[in-house]
Amino acid sequence: FFFRSLSRTVLARLLPWCLGSPSAKSFHNTSSYLTRQITKERKKKIKMWGFAGGHHHHGTPQRFEEQYHCNSVAFADRGHLEKGDKILLPPSAFDTLARLQVDYPMLFNLQSPTKGTMTHCGVLEFTAEEGFCYVPFWMMQNLLIEEGAVLTVTNVSLPKASFVKLQPQHVDFLEITNPRAVLEHALRNFSCITKGDVICVPYNEKNYHFEIKEVQPQDAACIIETDCNVDFDAPVGYKEPNAEKEEAQSLGGGSSAASSLVGLPKQSAYAPPEQRSSACPSPTPSSTSGVSADKSANVTEDGKPKGTYIENGTIVRPEDDTVA
Repeated sequence: FFFRSLSRTVLARLLPWCLGSPSAKSFHNTSSYLTRQITKERKKKIKMWGFAGGHHHHGTPQRFEEQYHCNSVAFADRGHLEKGDKILLPPSAFDTLARLQVDYPMLFNLQSPTKGTMTHCGVLEFTAEEGFCYVPFWMMQNLLIEEGAVLTVTNVSLPKASFVKLQPQHVDFLEITNPRAVLEHALRNFSCITKGDVICVPYNEKNYHFEIKEVQPQDAACIIETDCNVDFDAPVGYKEPNAEKEEAQSLGGGSSAASSLVGLPKQSAYAPPEQRSSACPSPTPSSTSGVSADKSANVTEDGKPKGTYIENGTIVRPEDDTVA
């Protein structure tokens, strides 16, 4: 009992002294500091990588969405980018995308908050000034925006295109020798296509425009390294040859009369009757003599021509019946 009471007394006196000693305080402070540092680093990693509860969710792509002021690629002295759908983004966009689990190739949705228009594109470089992006001018026309407009850029994942139908916006494209080969070669500069867009294809120092009429399997699709079937709609302003003939026939009776002779075998109207087809009319005096059928209407009662005429190399004026 004595030793038990002594132990309690000693502990009661020594414990406050130990906790209040410099060494105990130093140990306590160091432990608290390490705990705070570990917590801070843990929170930093969670914020950086977007983990939930500190656990890594494998295979879950993260979302990139930023707003930039938009200028055409001509402002960056990259006019050649007008041949495709690649844009330029700032370096900070690359830093963010590198930390996220985005799908490759990197594809983006471009949307105008003010106009409500939308399209899709790829990225070429991350060399734009911070706060800006550079976009081909034909894409700005599709978005109905001007230089300096605000654009929302969001990374997206698109399926591979299996079918695309395009409509040339002018019949001039039909003058190209092999339009399908020209178009397939031009589409190599594109990453994706969106239904309703009008793309620009430069060829032989001339720009040809095509409207995307149909895209499968969905309205926006990737065309990089894909086996895609391409089909054409009739160009804007194009008329079928049969329609042109019908329009020509409706202009007047002369054309309808001419159309009645279409398909007849070649023959001479002056051939003997037994060698002529019954569908070919015989020559009339008026058709063989030129203006002789109307000659009686142009002569006087004494057989002289009306008006001024030449006779024996001299000019005769009937009104005064004199010879010049």
